[in-house]
Amino acid sequence: MKGRLIGALWIIIALAIFYFGLNGEWFPFFFCLCLMMCLAEISAISDLKPYQVKPSACKPHDAWRFEYTIVYFAAIFCILLKKEELLLIIIVCSLSDTGAFTFGKLFGKHKAWFTSAISPNKTIEGYIGGIVFTLLAIPVCFLLKIAITPALIIYFLLGGFAAEIGDLLGSATKRQLQVKDSGDGIRNMPVFKLIEYPIRGHGGYLDRMDSISLNIVLFTIIMVPWK
Repeated sequence: MKGRLIGALWIIIALAIFYFGLNGEWFPFFFCLCLMMCLAEISAISDLKPYQVKPSACKPHDAWRFEYTIVYFAAIFCILLKKEELLLIIIVCSLSDTGAFTFGKLFGKHKAWFTSAISPNKTIEGYIGGIVFTLLAIPVCFLLKIAITPALIIYFLLGGFAAEIGDLLGSATKRQLQVKDSGDGIRNMPVFKLIEYPIRGHGGYLDRMDSISLNIVLFTIIMVPWK
């Protein structure tokens, strides 16, 4: 728990420096770097860890390939986004995660049978809470001076769901590659020893970015045609 809190503090400090300290200009590039680290993690564990797909225990098949593709496109798309848009996506994913955890703990009584093969502890109440909490990000648009458009409303309706799907895809990826911590493979590579400490206690960069990656892709697909 201590390592996880320290790792979270590192991430918050880094986000604050790149968003506020550098006037937000390098914020998308910083996030692109984090997403590239996710790609490195997936590549490392898929090369170094033997894996075996077990259809009865993990669906969809080859989840790690889908995850790699999504993160790859997210790394490209995030450079096209404004810093305010990227911050909104992060807030949406954070609210979804908070809502899912809170509702799951307080009201979770019905197991989500449709995702039990990937994450057996998820509940239907948790999924509902994640989607509901996402709507709390709408007032943030006024603070970030992001115009409320029909396309943005569509994104809000789908963003919470996408965040939870992204989290599940990250879980499926690690189960198929038979690892609990996606950072293990990359931490064992000498070239990445310097960045090992900030993610100690976490599941790796993939755990921080799986929901955000899918939301970046979703946001870009929905919003770019309206720009």
